[in-house]
Amino acid sequence: MNVDSAGGQAPSDPASIRMHRRPAETYAEGARARAYVRPPAAEVRDHAREIRSTMRRAGDDELQGVPDADVPYLAQWWMGRGSPVDFTGPGEAWWRAQAEETLALGVRGIKADDGEGYYLPEDVRFADGSTGATRAWRWGDDYRRSMRRALQNTHPGDGVLFGRSGWTGQQATGMLWGGDQASDFWSLRVLLAATVSAAHSGISNWSHDVGGYLGDAGVKRATGELLVRWAQLGCFTPLMQAHARLEQEPWTYGHGTLALFRGAVLLHEMLVPYVRAAARTAARTGVPIVRPLSLLDPADDALWTVPDAFAYGPSLVVAPVVDEGVRERTVPLPRGRWIEAWSGREVVSGRGDHAGARPSGGSTVTVEAPLDRVPVWVRRGSIVVTHPAHHVARGLGSAPDDAVPYVATLWGEPEHGRALAHLPDGAPVRWVHGRWELPRGHDVTTAVRGPGAATPASDRGRAR
Repeated sequence: MNVDSAGGQAPSDPASIRMHRRPAETYAEGARARAYVRPPAAEVRDHAREIRSTMRRAGDDELQGVPDADVPYLAQWWMGRGSPVDFTGPGEAWWRAQAEETLALGVRGIKADDGEGYYLPEDVRFADGSTGATRAWRWGDDYRRSMRRALQNTHPGDGVLFGRSGWTGQQATGMLWGGDQASDFWSLRVLLAATVSAAHSGISNWSHDVGGYLGDAGVKRATGELLVRWAQLGCFTPLMQAHARLEQEPWTYGHGTLALFRGAVLLHEMLVPYVRAAARTAARTGVPIVRPLSLLDPADDALWTVPDAFAYGPSLVVAPVVDEGVRERTVPLPRGRWIEAWSGREVVSGRGDHAGARPSGGSTVTVEAPLDRVPVWVRRGSIVVTHPAHHVARGLGSAPDDAVPYVATLWGEPEHGRALAHLPDGAPVRWVHGRWELPRGHDVTTAVRGPGAATPASDRGRAR
């Protein structure tokens, strides 16, 4: 999966067309184009013995003047000419050994860059007898699984794998990021659609390069507005990272841009307990952290085609702004009662004949979205567990779960008087008919926001 080659989507402005070029419409065209990738490949003169018995292409023996059995398939890639590793044959063990040698030094994470198979020709033959026509798109998954085995062999039960390519079932092998986007609003818009698409595919541990990674000839870095809007999407992504070839460190912008960027980072870190609890659910059930709106109300036809809003965990709906100069968002909400996070106003979605109500589901609402705010709604009656802002601002460090403070916020009185959430370690936090039930051994402060609820004085404070 790579946003750079999002099939069927074309940029609307000339600058983006120059940056992205036209996406390949067919497999063969994509293979000929050999778009910028960094696949795991080895220079044949150094590693021919290890990989020569693997990947082949019809006609290679005539082209290179040696027997076909002795010649690996050669490809031109960004570092020169080399042979992609065939993970269906003995080359997989050789490649994995290279990773294990490094991991044995104490390294516990791998960023498995590249891995897209779209440049492999259809007639290339793999060691297991398959061809590029049927296996090339699985090549990235083979690559990731090899790296996952290296981590498990070296650090059983530990380690992080972070890649940008995958296939069906890749959510079980680690994190995924959205490829190398250009630093422009069109890329941000496509990235948001890719985020929703990944959620539809069950991919939970998702990330992207905040601000974009690539620049056109005249683009030195993201504009301040673009950087802020991208950070506002990033703060509602499980892993938030800023990585680029461009000179766009946030502290090199003005104080206003830096403050807004910092606010997004702090919000992301405050939400860590909420996200970790959602990650436990994802590991247990397969329901991802980022969720398409259709998952909240499958009977609402309008929600199946929403590319620019999503649910974040069980209680939040997020509608990032991804267009330059835009200061409001129109969003179809799932049925139910929702509270605007910033204003505290309640929206009753899908009940009655009020403006915005959809015949088959909820309501479509329009809200203001100034540059310092990303539209967020909280499901009424839910508990959202966060870290307190002052704690995050000081730095989280690596303290154990029972040594860090939490804030459990009830957003409006639940319909039946009960609400349940969990801390990252699975400990339950409950609201039962006007009273908090908090786990012992944890530093939990309670709060109530939104209409219809009042915090009992005896429940304010902490439970240990």
